Amino acid sequence: MLSRFLARLHQVEDLLLASLLGTLILVALVQIGLRMFFGSGLEWAEPVSQMGVLWLALLGALGAARSHRHIAVDALPRLMPPFWRRASWMVTQLATSSVCGMLAWYGWGMLQMEREAPTDFVAGISSWVPMLVFPIGFGLLSLRFAISAFAQPPEHEGL
Repeated sequence: MLSRFLARLHQVEDLLLASLLGTLILVALVQIGLRMFFGSGLEWAEPVSQMGVLWLALLGALGAARSHRHIAVDALPRLMPPFWRRASWMVTQLATSSVCGMLAWYGWGMLQMEREAPTDFVAGISSWVPMLVFPIGFGLLSLRFAISAFAQPPEHEGL
């Protein structure tokens, strides 16, 4: 039951990433076409694209963390006996979870400051809305690393 839920969650994450990337590419192509052929563009395209790239980066980090394809220094654990390898895995995953948790916390504080004096991000959307990426993205990363700490470390290729 849990494995089926996780598989569905991973599909939703992948679909969200692909949709966001496709949308960003489409907005960029439309913006280029409008500027080339009509001498003007969409006023909202630049800020939306910039924040979209930030959302894409944090959602991509979630996907990388899910499959253990994120940046990691793992030369020493490869040389350790199984018990110490497992212990070092738990410590590093919990430390990473803590750092991501702190970033989520500070992201929430930054979002609250923006809510005190909001401006318009684009017409009809307050400036704090796209900043939700910080507490949501880093909070989910923190959760993913915390869960990963209690799982088996991945097997490395090449050794």
